[in-house]
Amino acid sequence: MNIPAKGSSPLNSHAGKGICVIIALFSAIIFFSNPAFSETASLPVTIDYQLLRSLIIKTAYTDYNQEAVLVYENEGCRQVVISEPLFCEENEQIAFETKVRIRSGLYLFENCRVPIEWEGYLKLIQKPRIDHKWVLSFETLDSAIYDSEHRPAEIAGFIWSLVKTRVYEYLESIRINLAPPVADLKSFLEPLFLPDFKDSSQKMIDSMRPGVLTVNSKALKIDILADVEESAEETVYEEQEMLSEEKLARFTDNWETWDSFLVTIITSLAKEPLSAEDRHILLDTLLETRYRFIKELQQERTEKDFVREQFTASWKRLSPVFRSHLSNEPSRAILGYLAFFTAADALSVLDSLGPSLGIEISRNGLVRLARMLAEGESVPLDYFTGINTKLRETLGLGAPPECQAPSFEGDELDIDSEDSEADENEQDLLPLILEYFLCKPAFAGSNDSTVDLNKLRPWIFKKSDMMSYLERVKGLIEEVSLSTLEKGLIDKEYHSLYQKSVFATAWQESCFRQFRVKNGKLSYLRSYNNTSVGLMQINERVWRGMYDVNHLRWDIRYNTTAGCEIFELYLRNYALRRIKENRVKEPLDNDTLARLVYAMYNGGPAAFFSFLKRREMNKYYLSDDLFREKYEWVKDDQWENIRLCLIGG
Repeated sequence: MNIPAKGSSPLNSHAGKGICVIIALFSAIIFFSNPAFSETASLPVTIDYQLLRSLIIKTAYTDYNQEAVLVYENEGCRQVVISEPLFCEENEQIAFETKVRIRSGLYLFENCRVPIEWEGYLKLIQKPRIDHKWVLSFETLDSAIYDSEHRPAEIAGFIWSLVKTRVYEYLESIRINLAPPVADLKSFLEPLFLPDFKDSSQKMIDSMRPGVLTVNSKALKIDILADVEESAEETVYEEQEMLSEEKLARFTDNWETWDSFLVTIITSLAKEPLSAEDRHILLDTLLETRYRFIKELQQERTEKDFVREQFTASWKRLSPVFRSHLSNEPSRAILGYLAFFTAADALSVLDSLGPSLGIEISRNGLVRLARMLAEGESVPLDYFTGINTKLRETLGLGAPPECQAPSFEGDELDIDSEDSEADENEQDLLPLILEYFLCKPAFAGSNDSTVDLNKLRPWIFKKSDMMSYLERVKGLIEEVSLSTLEKGLIDKEYHSLYQKSVFATAWQESCFRQFRVKNGKLSYLRSYNNTSVGLMQINERVWRGMYDVNHLRWDIRYNTTAGCEIFELYLRNYALRRIKENRVKEPLDNDTLARLVYAMYNGGPAAFFSFLKRREMNKYYLSDDLFREKYEWVKDDQWENIRLCLIGG
């Protein structure tokens, strides 16, 4: 059943000269006044259909069990209830379907006589509209009735009357107020602009107004139009800037806030039914941003707007995951999520307009953005270095390793003379063949002379005890690697490759050492760039929140377990996964596969393709060749070569 919709003289030479002077003066005025010009930017409010459903439920289906009781009379003898709203696109309009349940009888002597019940579906074809106050409404163009089996239905006149007067009118009266998320967007954008751009940015924010509203197969999209003022004189920015000590501290602090923000929004999905692909996207994005930061720190210069660029790239990848999960539960602060999505999308659009807008993502901006997801609660965004169980849970990493040995806050410990064997070849340790990974201690913490060293002594290397020490470490690595394999995450055909690779990695990364001794002090091994620690050289920034920093430093078993887990993750979730997806041009033998995984262990997920490119060109890094050397030694049981890095010569 359908419902119909609602002649001259030439100039003399003096005049010509006068006009030339006027033109010259006018040009000079334009040039020296450096006027601004503006363009209209379109910032999208994207409401996918799952989110629209949640907004409608939050607005209009507010009774028990996400229903709307439109009529309830005479103890339910006469009632009209709607439920289960669904939305999709149909011919560039919104198709809005809802379940309808009607009961109508004669109420006599406190009893419902001869009740007639009908249950089916009402489908409305609607044209969405947005007014100047940001109120979203829907004009009905057509409708249809279906029975409970979704077949076209004819219904009795009095039931149809109830549908028409109660259901149809109620649904057409639904309004969604989008002013709050737009206001949140404005308050988010305002502090992002640098002081020199405050006037133009305020004009842009004040000019925001509703634009075109479109419907596609995935979402309803509303454009926020804004007049963006840009200087006619091109603003010149250095692509990179030197990192002085002060700039380095500011750059690091800003990035740490961004990293904390990224962890905060990722863990907001902790209770969601994430798929394996969802978790992979989350982990991959987190690792890539962190490895990129480590690489940035190793350079003498850093790119301008590094955090803003990381934000934009990360949101492009994360947006589909967040939209598919955070928009499906009406009980949440759904307008806050819409505000978050809109602000993140807007930042990406403004970023594409170039540096002339003067946008900088600050701590304050990230805190405001995180608060939208936290339903207005305070979000400190502290750079916490302990284990974040919600992060591990969200990423599907399982329980963290057990902590079986003591850990300490400081960076060095006093040791007894019997543990402080003189190291005559201190300068020869980790010579040229390991200079790429040269380790050195960092003495920045307190000294605790009361610590019991009994659990650490077996792992303090002495030249006179080289082979016994090697056997202890080998036994530990074998035990931990077997325990990792017992989880059954890697096919048995790769078990041998995995174990040999783990041994070669420990050899290459630390020469089987968790600690080093110098001048009567015991310290944990640190990488040449002071980012990675211990036997397996776990990068503290990259794996922040997934492992406990102090145990990575002082507990050799914990460090080994973390390294074995990370290598297994790169083998299973990156190398084998991508090979299965046919992202490798030609088959890889096991030796090449081992080197490929080590390249990622050392350089992050992006190293997968860069290693394959090096292989194709036959131009390997020194680290590639050094790992291959250790891997061959492990395969051939050439353990005596450990002397080269433990003792030298």
